[in-house]
Amino acid sequence: MEISRIITNLEDFNQVSSDNDLDFIIEDLSKFSFEDFIYIEYVGNSESLDIRELLRKLINKIDDVFKENSIEKKLAIIKSLVQIFQKGLDEINLSYFFIFLHANSRIDLPIGDLVNKYDLNDEFNEILIKIFEILNNIKIHVADEALSMYFDKLNALNWEETLITSLREIDFEKYNPLIRNTKFILPNHFYQMIYVLQKYNLELFEKLLTSDNVFSLVLIIKCLSFNQINSFFINHEIKEKTLLCFLMKFLRASSDDIENYRDMVVEMCICLYKLNKTLFNGLMDIFMYNEFFNEVIGVMFCKLSKDNLNILIESIPLNDNVEWINVRTKMLNECSECENSEYINELIYTKWNNHLSNSFNEKNKGLNILCTDFCNFIIAYYFHNYDNDKLLDSMKELFVKLKNLDSEWSYNILHHRNKFFVYYSKLFIFSVIYEFNKLNDDEIKAYYNEFYDEYVLFKKFLDNKKEDFLDRFEENLLGKL
Repeated sequence: MEISRIITNLEDFNQVSSDNDLDFIIEDLSKFSFEDFIYIEYVGNSESLDIRELLRKLINKIDDVFKENSIEKKLAIIKSLVQIFQKGLDEINLSYFFIFLHANSRIDLPIGDLVNKYDLNDEFNEILIKIFEILNNIKIHVADEALSMYFDKLNALNWEETLITSLREIDFEKYNPLIRNTKFILPNHFYQMIYVLQKYNLELFEKLLTSDNVFSLVLIIKCLSFNQINSFFINHEIKEKTLLCFLMKFLRASSDDIENYRDMVVEMCICLYKLNKTLFNGLMDIFMYNEFFNEVIGVMFCKLSKDNLNILIESIPLNDNVEWINVRTKMLNECSECENSEYINELIYTKWNNHLSNSFNEKNKGLNILCTDFCNFIIAYYFHNYDNDKLLDSMKELFVKLKNLDSEWSYNILHHRNKFFVYYSKLFIFSVIYEFNKLNDDEIKAYYNEFYDEYVLFKKFLDNKKEDFLDRFEENLLGKL
């Protein structure tokens, strides 16, 4: 006789006996208050060992029986769980209901059907309200002092910087540990609470997504699918904290998983940027070297007003790590053809040129500028603003400045060295366009040969990656040997 038919038939199901072993485990668990079920499992947590051990016994018992082929034993397990489900609703007892939820994570009994079968709709709604109140006000405390400081921050965050700092370490994948690289495990009934609220009282569930309790918000978003987030974003006005958590979940996923949601992620980023620039800057700080995020920023550039573009581009730091050039090119590819493309390139050029001007006067530390991560934006700017004649004249002017550098006064050797790299950085950019336009100018070649003879000693200041740029410079001007 099939299990589902027996459960559906009330008279047949009443004749089934419960599982005695499971009943004893449930009886022991029912002695705990519902607050005892709100915990995080981690190494060193001795405060919840008793309830955790009983919950493990509960799951092990269910798993062992369901590995067997005995319908009678499976029905006995289900009977025990249905009884505690009924008792939980009849008495509005959250401990009983949490025991059922934890066990049901293994066998997935249809809760709605059970509610209707035993005519417990009013009681079930009352339980859902209590679950909402718990989730909306949940606070987790841990025994270890250092960890306690972390969770106290996460439980009640008001400052943007603190929020960003804490969320940086959160793992937003469902069923994964709460904190990345650290085994803080949420018990299954946490996820089941969210599941039943989402399925059976969507209004209360959606209220949770506007919660000011960041811990609750993180927990809810861990359980949402990308489709659910998409739907919620489209149909609701969302607070900045919620948007930030949504984006953290998307941007932590692999690009293949979220490629279909790119337009939505762009709109979320624009929305967060307009609501709270501090939070958005914090997001950039975390994901600025993520290729997908760079594509998103590139699309944002095309959609923002010029005033907002000014503010956004000014907030993006330049980095002289050449390994990030290809990442920034993802950004460039998304905005190179848009209406604002020339304005975008001009803003980044101005930022870069100011950076070089400041570096030119730096006398306390040595710089290896050569190229920043926005190198290809600068190339695009010059490509659209310099014809061949202007390019050649500018290159010759820079070669002359390099030739006369030793006759200029410098504060010290670092200052002298930095001036060299400022000139050379511009010259290198020009050499890329020179090569792209297939120019072949004898005067430029002569300047280069003179430059190389006099400044080959500067190679000793360069690391291997920068030396590659000297070789590339020569290839741009003289061709590959």
